[in-house]
Amino acid sequence: MSKIDLTTITEQIIAFRDQRNWKQFHTIKDLLLGLNIEVSELQELVLWKNEHEINSIDKNKIQDEMADIFIFLTYIAAHFEIDLLSAVERKLEKNGKKYPVDKSYGSNKKYSELE
Repeated sequence: MSKIDLTTITEQIIAFRDQRNWKQFHTIKDLLLGLNIEVSELQELVLWKNEHEINSIDKNKIQDEMADIFIFLTYIAAHFEIDLLSAVERKLEKNGKKYPVDKSYGSNKKYSELE
């Protein structure tokens, strides 16, 4: 499979939806609920499994659920006219300030608990 950029895949996802006239069903409420359901389907793959069993899960199943999550995130970003890459870059910058390496390295503490 070829490597494509976020703009191209976003256009393909939106075109797929629009070719089927599904936007009419994509209220923000339903998109958010759908996202949650897709995340739950990913979680279900690991439910009640130990680490060995989790590592034995068919990668294609995980990949499919992650793709569904990405598709829903793309629909939600389109609804709010948010550039996902820019949003992630901004969030990484914010997190870098909240979790400086010298205070957070090897720690699982929330930023408000770091000293």
